[in-house]
Amino acid sequence: MDIYNDDTRGQLYRTKLTHDHMYLTPSSTMSVKLAVQVLSNSVAQVMRAYYGPEVSETARLFGLVNRCFDCLNVRSLRESLFERKPDVAPYTSQNDPRFQFLEDEFLEYFNQWLISLRYRPVYKKTEQNKIFVSYQTHEDIIMTVKFFIEATRYLLQQEVPYIFSNVFCRDSLEEHFGPYRGLETRHDNPTIHQLGYQENQLQFRGA
Repeated sequence: MDIYNDDTRGQLYRTKLTHDHMYLTPSSTMSVKLAVQVLSNSVAQVMRAYYGPEVSETARLFGLVNRCFDCLNVRSLRESLFERKPDVAPYTSQNDPRFQFLEDEFLEYFNQWLISLRYRPVYKKTEQNKIFVSYQTHEDIIMTVKFFIEATRYLLQQEVPYIFSNVFCRDSLEEHFGPYRGLETRHDNPTIHQLGYQENQLQFRGA
């Protein structure tokens, strides 16, 4: 928020943060684009340069998430050359160093974060839950990374010449079901009739 406010007052363009990033709506909370632009290298660099050592760990987290996103968003044979970003190059080797980054650095960051909380008796369980990502989010991160690595290695073993990691993404599903949050209803396990009714509502609204 401080970066956005400072940039707005000074008419600076250090990041891509806008009003939409700061003030989320039920549907925009599902926007992958907004999340990526917040958890970006540009935001991390501004934090390190202008906001002191107290935000260094947050900046490190943003940098790790940004690199993980690049590793899981490979979509072109030549993008890595044009953008000069080796992390968005197609996967062609079962021993790709990005696998080591994802397992030994990215996942391990969350593991060490969780361990550090558990060994601090000053924090109660409820306080730990507020400091760490949700249990479901942590499980999803682990499953996503491990599934991607195993699936990619398997396909390469089958002599697939190269892999675009973005073929495993669920953006299209998230973009479709994201507007359901804006219907002011909550059904953790909707019936087929409730789902059909909500789908009709969205089509009527043009969502």
